[in-house]
Amino acid sequence: MKIAKDINREGWGGAADSSCCGSGSPSTQPFPMAPPASDADPCCGPPPGPPSSPFARPGYTLCHYVDSFVDTAMGPVPKIKTSLGARDIGGNLRARLGISRDRYRVAPGLYCVGNPGPDSSVLVTANYKLSFDALRRELGRVDAWLLVLDTRGVNVWCAAGKKTFSTAEVVRQVKETGLEKIVSHRQLILPQLGAPGVAAHLVKRGCGFQVIWGPVRDADLPEFLAKSNELPPRMRQLTFTLG
Repeated sequence: MKIAKDINREGWGGAADSSCCGSGSPSTQPFPMAPPASDADPCCGPPPGPPSSPFARPGYTLCHYVDSFVDTAMGPVPKIKTSLGARDIGGNLRARLGISRDRYRVAPGLYCVGNPGPDSSVLVTANYKLSFDALRRELGRVDAWLLVLDTRGVNVWCAAGKKTFSTAEVVRQVKETGLEKIVSHRQLILPQLGAPGVAAHLVKRGCGFQVIWGPVRDADLPEFLAKSNELPPRMRQLTFTLG
């Protein structure tokens, strides 16, 4: 009984009358106690860091370019940031220098930017991180879905030649993501440089989505989308300057 009494008196982790940095009560404390701190103030040391993300899950890593998630009929879809941070810029520089370039990729699947709905456009790209970053940084004022193909970490143009940015991969990702349950239309906007690897009529036959070829440059996408997918000649040409 004495042991039980001591445990009950001292509590789960120490003296029941103790504060987090000391012990005793005003009646037994040999020195005057400081005024009680507010609940928001730390009892000792620096303030704690930011709380964990509400989207974090045990055993999974929340990618730094994911801002939040959007609920859909197929479950949550990651909403990605449209601005590049220091980690993105540093990683892009290393890739351009050839450091771990073959492993510089993002997970294939469905992402989104802005606040897309069932009528929002679906843009298709490769899972090479440089291609992924080049696309998202141009979509700051756009609400859209991004369907990322598994091109083995290769850019759109080269992946089309390697047959990884392909008809079969477009159809597979549309089916695996359940895209037909997320959007009300049946259109996919693909980059022109991916045309050598994709047969539009076979995509239509395979998953029911029509292929629309977008502009060559990512920077022209906002204007292209704002003008109902109108593609003037200047958006179909690629000019190689000295830069």
